[in-house]
Amino acid sequence: MQLATSSMEFSFNNNMYRQIDGVALGSPLGPALANIFVGHQEQKVFNVVNRPLAYFRYVDDTFAVFNNEDDCNAFLSHLNSLHHSLRFTHEKESNHSLPFLDVLVERRDSEFSTSVYRKPTFTGQYLRWNSFSPHKRKINLTIG
Repeated sequence: MQLATSSMEFSFNNNMYRQIDGVALGSPLGPALANIFVGHQEQKVFNVVNRPLAYFRYVDDTFAVFNNEDDCNAFLSHLNSLHHSLRFTHEKESNHSLPFLDVLVERRDSEFSTSVYRKPTFTGQYLRWNSFSPHKRKINLTIG
């Protein structure tokens, strides 16, 4: 994988650039390589620290449930020590709920319930009408 992600050259606006490490943003290889990389790294964590009570991952977004805050901090600390390019952060539940991707996970007693989550900035628009995008694309979005 190192061959595909280091010292790659690309052209943009008639200038040549060299991607030093990682995959260029928007590359079709990006999500697949990120998923493989993070999956390989997480297996190292599970061999050393206690596995969370529940653990779900989508590429580099994870949802985990721990017995206590110390277990959470140990897991996060070890995860972040695996590779210089990995930096995970954590977010704690608030009012027994936590958004994960586009899902709001709510804890009630010993069960979880889910619903669609929309960020506070959600407008329902796919594309702003005054954005720099072809007029035909904007029309096609409204026709559906």
